Amino acid sequence: MALTRERTPKEKETLMFAEREQAREFAERVEQRERQENRPGVRRRREIVGEEVAEEFARAGQPVETVKEPWEHTPEEHQEAQALVDVAFSRDLSAALHQAKNSPHFPRVLDLFHDVLTGEMYGVITEQKLNRQPIIGWGVAVLIVICLVVLIGIAIIVLV
Repeated sequence: MALTRERTPKEKETLMFAEREQAREFAERVEQRERQENRPGVRRRREIVGEEVAEEFARAGQPVETVKEPWEHTPEEHQEAQALVDVAFSRDLSAALHQAKNSPHFPRVLDLFHDVLTGEMYGVITEQKLNRQPIIGWGVAVLIVICLVVLIGIAIIVLV
C-alpha cells in the first residue's frame, strides 16, 4: 500500500519507536534474521519484517493472530489503518495500538494496521538500505588480493 504522505526524516529514522535506538535495534534484528534464514532462491524479507512487527505488537500488549481467511476491509477501515500507521510513525507503536483498541472496527482494523505498517516499515527499511549486507568483507577482499598476487608471481616465474 502506498504512503499517504511523505514521512519526515525523524519518522524514517525512528520507524514506529519512540527512540532512534529502538528502531536501530529492530532493524538489526530483522537483518540478523535475514542472514540466519537465508536460503538460495528464497527471499523472506517482507515476511520477516511482518513477523518482527507482530512481535512488537505482542511486546506492546496486543498480540496479533494469524487470520486464515482474509477479511474484506471497508474503505473506512483502510483510512483508519493508515491513520494508525501515521500515529505509529509520528508518536510510537503503543499510542497507535491504544487508538486501535478503542476503534469500533477492532480487531479488524488491528489486522489491517499490522499489514499496512509491515508494508511501510519494509519500504522504509529497504529505502534506507538497512537490510543490505556487504557483498565482501575486508578480510575476504584482502585474502583475494593476496591470492592474486601469489598467482601472478607464480605465472611470472613460470613464464620467465
